Amino acid sequence: MDKKERQLFDYYYNQFAERRFDEKDVLSFLLFVKNDVQDNKVMQELGNFIVHRENNLGYVKDFFDDCKEIINNLGKGKPKKIETMFTFKEIRNGFNSLFVEHGLEKLSHDVINDLILCIISLLQNVKLVSGSLQKEVGHLSFAASSKELFLMGNMKTLHKGRFIPVTFPVLSVKNIYEKVKPQDEKDTPYLFDDQIIEVINNDGEMMITFPAL
Repeated sequence: MDKKERQLFDYYYNQFAERRFDEKDVLSFLLFVKNDVQDNKVMQELGNFIVHRENNLGYVKDFFDDCKEIINNLGKGKPKKIETMFTFKEIRNGFNSLFVEHGLEKLSHDVINDLILCIISLLQNVKLVSGSLQKEVGHLSFAASSKELFLMGNMKTLHKGRFIPVTFPVLSVKNIYEKVKPQDEKDTPYLFDDQIIEVINNDGEMMITFPAL
């Protein structure tokens, strides 16, 4: 990393540490460090996923292929649980290992929460494709409950001659941003398929531009 690159790296880090960033800054940062995270699985995979979107390869493709197989086999024996692509801890460790490697302090839990929220927002509306013909098998949506915010996968499975929609969490993070009224006793997330959510920053406060619930 030359001196100019280091200046830019420190700029992004300070924006994150001071919580003065939005989703566009996260996108720019992931593009900026893409050649510096080849040994950092979480950051490399998330960066590639955001940039290439439905043209994903490697771990991300394998993850959604596994999800598709699990969903196609629903009702056939004991169901297998779909885990999130990466946990909060894995993403936290991915970002912080990069910063520590460059002599910087680890970011706080709240900042990591902000970063994951931005990543969730950036991955909205991605088409999920499968097979050599790249057939569309689903898509990703932003979802919100009173306690958590989600990147949700949406696929369908054939059951008794009918296609049944199935949703599953791909990424999740604590909702420390907006009050969301639970829509039922299970706090089922509201799914935003028709609206595109944006994560903005208002004087150091992260805000989500979704319709009033």
